[in-house]
Amino acid sequence: MTRSCQEIRCSRLRGLGLWFALVGLLAWPYLFGSPALAEEAESAQLVGAPDLMANLEAVEQAFSRVVEQVSPCVVGIRARRYESSSPYERGGYATQNGFEQTVTINGSGVVLRPDGSILTNEHVVRGADEIEIILRDGSRRMGQVLAADPRADLAVVRTEPDGLVPARIAEWDNVRRGQWSIAVGNPFGLGYDGNLSVSVGVISNLNRRLPGLGEVEDRLYADMIQTTASIHPGNSGGPLFNMRGEVVGIVTAVHSRGIDDEGIGFAIPMSPARRQLIDMLAAGKPVEHGFLGLIVRELKPSERMAAGLGPDVGVWVDRVEPNGPADAAGVRPNDIIVRYDGRLVEAPMQFADCVGLTPIGQQVTLEVVRRNQALTLQATLDRRQSNRVQSIRGASALWRGMHHESDLASDAEACQDL
Repeated sequence: MTRSCQEIRCSRLRGLGLWFALVGLLAWPYLFGSPALAEEAESAQLVGAPDLMANLEAVEQAFSRVVEQVSPCVVGIRARRYESSSPYERGGYATQNGFEQTVTINGSGVVLRPDGSILTNEHVVRGADEIEIILRDGSRRMGQVLAADPRADLAVVRTEPDGLVPARIAEWDNVRRGQWSIAVGNPFGLGYDGNLSVSVGVISNLNRRLPGLGEVEDRLYADMIQTTASIHPGNSGGPLFNMRGEVVGIVTAVHSRGIDDEGIGFAIPMSPARRQLIDMLAAGKPVEHGFLGLIVRELKPSERMAAGLGPDVGVWVDRVEPNGPADAAGVRPNDIIVRYDGRLVEAPMQFADCVGLTPIGQQVTLEVVRRNQALTLQATLDRRQSNRVQSIRGASALWRGMHHESDLASDAEACQDL
């Protein structure tokens, strides 16, 4: 990554922001106020400065306690994949079968259970021939993927349980916008000695959507946590903690407008639906997602007006997969789907989530508008094939290891494959 120096510089400046703000508040009366105001401010400083410093030190100690508490629960991950390579390609070396190169992905993980189960992102360990787990004391051991869900971008890796401390999971109903958030992980692979890096921010928002990134890799990022904690390549799969030392999310991506923009960090939430999925993965059970065989997008204002639909109602069918469930049900391109099994369809990602959660083989009712005529169709869901996920490590190199460069506005128009 060419932006590492800029990122570090931005992070340092942001970390000093609080101190500059405090200095500015104390200096304001002297620079812009009257002599009387300055004298009053000086008197207040003499009285309040010790209390202010004590409060800052208390906050600092609280963060230190949380980091010390959660550090044994977090691991670094180094996944290696061996690929055939051209003799002229850098990194390749001769073997009996030709030339081979090693692709290494640095990531992070959080200890899930005492049996050695570690939760991380699927994109960190996908296709890995070797998975190395780096513990807090710097010791290393090998791991294997127990189960993975590419669509949700989650995976459970199993390793030797000795010395692993499971993390506590937050009650999702208590997670709020504006709460502190602490990311612990292995950015740029710097945690090779077991000393993982820490960054602090707040939960900026909940239920954020990343449609552009999802369509690139056939993943569903529909209800993400947005955080101001500094996130870098290698933080993927690591935990996002609250001030109680409880996991609220799994750090997954950074959304940026360019290489000189530090970007916005996102994490997969530890919501009840995600915890149920994670329990299945930890038990080694396969996760299945429903599949209709459609490409849908948001309605344009003119299309919505022509169909007589209100705001946040319906999705436009852009393409129908031949011989898929939707095709067999009679869905056609340019149809507008307004209800799915009785539930109002509001947006592409919400529709994709509904389809994915529907049991395989279940028959569902689709309420469709076609040329201003209402139709009711019946479709039987198929199983979504996991090989639809494609790791594009060339064209999307800026996001791999958790970076996605694009325009938020244009992403809102992205299509959803379901």
